[in-house]
Amino acid sequence: MAGQLSILVTVVVIVIVVVVWTRKRKSKKSEERSLVDIILGRLKIVIGFYQVTSGILEAFSYIKWPDSLALIGKYSEILQLNFLQIAPVHCLFPTLEVNAFGALFAMLSLNAAAIIVAMVAYQLRKFLLMGNTSPKEQKLKKLSQTKALIYRNLFFFLYITYLSTCLKTANVLPLACRTLCIDENEENCGEFLRADYNVQCTSPEFNRSVIVAFFAVAYILLLPTATLITLWKQRNTIRNSGEADENETPRPQEQSKEVFSGLRFLFENYNAHSWYWELVETLRKVVLTSCLILVGGESRAYVGFACVISSLYAVVFAYKKPIVDPFENKLMLSSLIVTFINLGIGVVSRIPKEGIPSSIDPYLDNVLFKALVFGANSLVIGVFMGEH
Repeated sequence: MAGQLSILVTVVVIVIVVVVWTRKRKSKKSEERSLVDIILGRLKIVIGFYQVTSGILEAFSYIKWPDSLALIGKYSEILQLNFLQIAPVHCLFPTLEVNAFGALFAMLSLNAAAIIVAMVAYQLRKFLLMGNTSPKEQKLKKLSQTKALIYRNLFFFLYITYLSTCLKTANVLPLACRTLCIDENEENCGEFLRADYNVQCTSPEFNRSVIVAFFAVAYILLLPTATLITLWKQRNTIRNSGEADENETPRPQEQSKEVFSGLRFLFENYNAHSWYWELVETLRKVVLTSCLILVGGESRAYVGFACVISSLYAVVFAYKKPIVDPFENKLMLSSLIVTFINLGIGVVSRIPKEGIPSSIDPYLDNVLFKALVFGANSLVIGVFMGEH
């Protein structure tokens, strides 16, 4: 646990230090993006890729993925702030076993705790500011800056945990139940959660707990909808800011400028006419992970369907080029290509070993396959490190 937490902190610190160092080496220009925008813009691409990788492995859990890819997927859960994976509760307390509903409750509690901490931090800062003797205008300005900072950190945190919340919710919905029979005549059957066969879908415990899952669905729908409405209202401001001169930068409406500033990481690295693209990207992630769990199919056709979606999206992204920064555009396109490769590996993994010709050395084939998987999934980090 200490090792995993150390890796997480080290990776984040290295990314920030490298971006800061390269930023200082470049010439200072007024039209350049702020340092915070660069860090958040590149972090969300890297984190989003490994979140999708972890989600795909869970959505297609019936596939025997290569060990190297399974290992990458396991540690990718750290980027989703899945603390139950970092610190398994049943290892610390053997009598306390966490099922699929427990994982959902933990994720919802984490989101709620983040919101509460943000509210307390704002009220504390407000109390301290109102207690000093500074002029009222200066107090209001600092309070507005504090609110914008808290909004940005809170929204980015909820953005990171959003995909994991969707995944944990999809795992416990009634659509994720599977019928299992203990005899060949299929007379003695029962419905169980695919994500946790200890949970029976007809039990009173399931009927009570699934209510929380429906509330989670409301949260899943509310967050992107509220974001879309907020950005839609400010779409003219976003478009004009991308086309205006540096001395004529328009400002958002006064009553929503803090929220607008907090959501800036969602659109600032896209061109003015693609301000909505991050929500499209979020929809792609949800479809490739959570929606496919609800479908419940266990065949190559569903993996192939995911391959088609992934490849078409990559083509559209390459054609549209919504990201302004050339490096970030290349980084995002690399992550889409590697996601397609992973799904292709899933299709190949469905081929039985008996179908492999005897003329092929099994050991060499296994080594080359693992090298291909590890090399492809290290490409996103490799592109980032190679740029800096």
